[in-house]
Amino acid sequence: MAALFATDPSAAVLRVVREAGTAVSATEIKQALRAAGVSAFDKRTWNRLQKKLRVHDHIIVEPGYRYMWVAEPVVPPAADAFEQIVRSVGGRIKRAHAEVIRQALADAPYMSEIAARQRQAVLDGVRALAELASEVEELTVNQASTRAMIHRVRSRVKLAGLEPIERAGDSTVFDRKRHEPIGPSIDDGAHVIVVRPGYRWKTPHDDVLVSRACVQE
Repeated sequence: MAALFATDPSAAVLRVVREAGTAVSATEIKQALRAAGVSAFDKRTWNRLQKKLRVHDHIIVEPGYRYMWVAEPVVPPAADAFEQIVRSVGGRIKRAHAEVIRQALADAPYMSEIAARQRQAVLDGVRALAELASEVEELTVNQASTRAMIHRVRSRVKLAGLEPIERAGDSTVFDRKRHEPIGPSIDDGAHVIVVRPGYRWKTPHDDVLVSRACVQE
């Protein structure tokens, strides 16, 4: 121990705490070092060693400044870690800066929840698209009729809250709020043929026009 202290004092102090098997005070650490043959050292040297001891990953500081070795590194919650940093730097950090970080840490769980919900929403949409593609391919291989295929597609998208606007091949009158002209502009009220249907997404809180039906005179 004396030889280790001579080359690496911090390692010697950590060894004392680790081999103690229980929380030990600064006085007990010094006594163990002296008993192992370490000559007396001044207060300045101990203060330097104590600072390193307090911030070591495997050391926890219990009430009364008793030091305890733990096998796994101590990883405190982010908010607690930040408060420890603030205390350690004293008045060298602006209060406004500290408050900004505190607020960000407080909002972090909420933002994580929002991100998780957004990811799930995207995943649900991708899954619905994959299921639709699978059904279309299955119907095509089985040579299903056009009518049966359209029925299955519309039934599938209805589950996602999509409501069709017009039906391909139907004739109707032009309404620029619902229709997208193919080619030259079309006057409202003109008779048109639906080339491709549009879709509107309906939820209990929203009614969103996803795409207008494409038409031509």
